[in-house]
Amino acid sequence: MKDLRLLLAVTLGEWGGAQRYVEQIALAARNVFKVTVVCGRGGALPARLAVHGISAIKLPDLGRFPSPWGDTRALVQLVRILRQGRFNLLHANSTKAGLMVRAAAALVARDTPVVFTAHGWAFTEGRPDPIRKVLAYLERWAAARTSAIICVSEYDRALAARLAVADLSRMRVIYNGVDPSSFDRLPRKSPHNGRLLIVMVGRLRAPKDPFTLVEAVRLVPGAELVIVGGGPMRRRVEALARRKGLGERVRVLGFREDVTRLLADADVFALPTYWEGMPLAVIEAMMAGLPVIASRVGGIPEAVQDGVTGLLVPPRRADLLAQALETLRDPELRSRMGEEARRVARERFTVSRMTQETLAVYEELLGMVPHVPARGIRRH
Repeated sequence: MKDLRLLLAVTLGEWGGAQRYVEQIALAARNVFKVTVVCGRGGALPARLAVHGISAIKLPDLGRFPSPWGDTRALVQLVRILRQGRFNLLHANSTKAGLMVRAAAALVARDTPVVFTAHGWAFTEGRPDPIRKVLAYLERWAAARTSAIICVSEYDRALAARLAVADLSRMRVIYNGVDPSSFDRLPRKSPHNGRLLIVMVGRLRAPKDPFTLVEAVRLVPGAELVIVGGGPMRRRVEALARRKGLGERVRVLGFREDVTRLLADADVFALPTYWEGMPLAVIEAMMAGLPVIASRVGGIPEAVQDGVTGLLVPPRRADLLAQALETLRDPELRSRMGEEARRVARERFTVSRMTQETLAVYEELLGMVPHVPARGIRRH
């Protein structure tokens, strides 16, 4: 079986949700495939893969934003990689890598099955309409050259169908997953003596909205906020906290390896955002037994059941976010929501389920198993 070759591609090599997904798939697939990963700028993903003996090819010209010369060079490099690699299956992740890999495959690998995982569509609601229309057109072109599309939420699947990007039969919903064993022996929470300790985890760039969260914390006496994650917005977040006189109540820690411990010590997890697919940070918080306050966007309501495992608020509403934080001052309510969040996460959002369902798509495309109909829209 190891003579089968799999190419996994993601736009950036810096660490984030899509990169963690690629790592999870690569580790699960290496027993069946010889796996090669292609990514753009950033060294975190290649370094992590190297520990497991998985090769990664870095394309410095592959970036998030349009660049006529850079994109042309990246496309030429991808064409060369596909020609030389003689891959049996291609799996592209994130918008830019998804478009580039499918363009390269259309040129030199038309008979090779191509999978694309949409980690939240680029044309999702919450972005300017002109940009959405252009991106939907590009994804419609690429979808016609794709064997299977994996959506990380029912929301994304329905959105793509509504905008005629792809028909429902070509799209599968496979939720992101987290390893529950990492959360089996979390330390017991220490009492916070009346404080409400809030944690946010995520790369500080769009679509995340830490600014609204800082404003909400200002409105909640005794609330303290820990933000875990680096990114281009970090200095602006720190500056806002200083301007609002929150220097001692808001800490921005940057990238950390001990996220599980930080979650264990918190009372509430918060993720204000403008758009999302299915953020791993929310699933991790649920695995840790935390109630989640998050924006009612994208696939988040499929994980966070309002009033059951957490509270959902509209984007950009610091006042309503502050009200939700006040509601979760009640320790009994936090405990009840947190336990239900843990149960739901372990039932529906495990990495083993995610990788098994993804490998089943691979096997089907390679003719190793019979066709399995795409999952229908679930009702919650």
